[in-house]
Amino acid sequence: MNFLKKYWQEILLGFITLSYIVYFSLFSILRYRTLYAHYFDLGIMHQTVYNTFMSLKTGDFTRFLELTNPHGFDQVKRMAIHNDIFLAFLAPLYFVYSGPETLLILQTVVIALGAIAVYGISKIVFNKTHNVRLISLFFSFAYLMYPPLQRMNQFDFHAVALATPLLLFMFYCYLNKRYVISFLCAGMVLLTKEQVGLTLAFFGFFVLFQNWLQIRRRVCNKRELLFAGILVMMGLGWFLISMMQIIPHFRHGVHFALGYFGDFGDSPLNVFLGLIKNPLLVFQYVFRKDTYDYLYNILGPIGFLSFLSPLHLLIAAPEFAINLLSKSGAMRNIYFHYTAVITPFVFISALYGFRFLRTYTWIFVTLLTVCTIYFSATTSPLPYSSGREVLPFTSPKADITDIYVWKEKLQDEQIKVMATGSLAPLFSSRRYLYNFSERYDLADYIVLSREEVYNGYESFKMIVPYEKLVNDVKYSNIYKNGSFEVYK
Repeated sequence: MNFLKKYWQEILLGFITLSYIVYFSLFSILRYRTLYAHYFDLGIMHQTVYNTFMSLKTGDFTRFLELTNPHGFDQVKRMAIHNDIFLAFLAPLYFVYSGPETLLILQTVVIALGAIAVYGISKIVFNKTHNVRLISLFFSFAYLMYPPLQRMNQFDFHAVALATPLLLFMFYCYLNKRYVISFLCAGMVLLTKEQVGLTLAFFGFFVLFQNWLQIRRRVCNKRELLFAGILVMMGLGWFLISMMQIIPHFRHGVHFALGYFGDFGDSPLNVFLGLIKNPLLVFQYVFRKDTYDYLYNILGPIGFLSFLSPLHLLIAAPEFAINLLSKSGAMRNIYFHYTAVITPFVFISALYGFRFLRTYTWIFVTLLTVCTIYFSATTSPLPYSSGREVLPFTSPKADITDIYVWKEKLQDEQIKVMATGSLAPLFSSRRYLYNFSERYDLADYIVLSREEVYNGYESFKMIVPYEKLVNDVKYSNIYKNGSFEVYK
């Protein structure tokens, strides 16, 4: 009884963290199994990890980090798309279970553990504040209820999603002066995506600035200076090598995402120079309406407290710049994974902003709670929200039984399969998986949803190939039920 009384905050934290893990694990698995996941990106992520797993299992290392080109028809290395080689370290988990469910559960568990890091950081930030553990519990709860985090979690799987908790633990270990562990976390973060190095470099600059302030007071921490210097060099080095060497080498051209910044240049260097030469254009990009909506949805759930500690929020400036200056509107909403690197610093800056207001602690705890509940009720994917995502629970797609029968029939991983987007993840445990297109002649079997062809994502690209396939004498329609069709 004394134990419960003494540690009830930690017990409650464990309970809400476990509740998050259970709900989002079940939801993401059900979303995949009821055909609401997609080739972009669960299909390609699982195929990459599966091929890497098979390379370890069979010794055929030509399959290491290999996938079928999502934007072409050849086999390529993952680094031709993104330099998120952290995927390779997930492959051994497939010896336990080699399905997409492994990635979905892992992602949920790791993201949820970030609540523990938030709790730890908060205890350090508010170490001299009354009821520090209760305040820390409030922030951990706000983290788990944060709509951009939940949206990222539910949207298939991405290695960069793991950067959110890793960055939080990196910062926590830095505060505890456990620089080696913090550095290891930073190293893992680097491997989740090519551009993350810029944010790590900014974190290094932040630490250097903090030490410069200390040096002015005649205090110097040489270990911390070394730690910060290594982070800056490592972060910038990773970004430059990824963008100028690794990705061009495997892609035989520049990074595909540079097209999002075509108004500024056609190479990393030209984009950087273009930003300097065109300040008016930068201003127009940054101060458009969807920027305000974007910042509102990112900072609102935490009561806009991040504005009170701008220095900590600016650590994520490179990620903000990438999202705000991109032509892709998808990068400026909370429905995908583009907030992964920003979220940790939203919470870190909110913690320090809250400390700035410690005189009025309970007023702002109330504000935080109200904002958390309001945004959860309006923008989260939870069942009670006006933005709820419950279709996997309420509306499994038609013909699902037949689709699973064919999943078993085509389980030989050497069979070349082409599939429409929502079916592709089910058939992605194989070396060759093609997204449905005009090059259907590359596949042994084609599995498709006619409904998706005419009304699905990028249907305009599928209608002509589908109508050509129907009349192609080289392919036979060997199964048809409702909207589901199989061709051989």
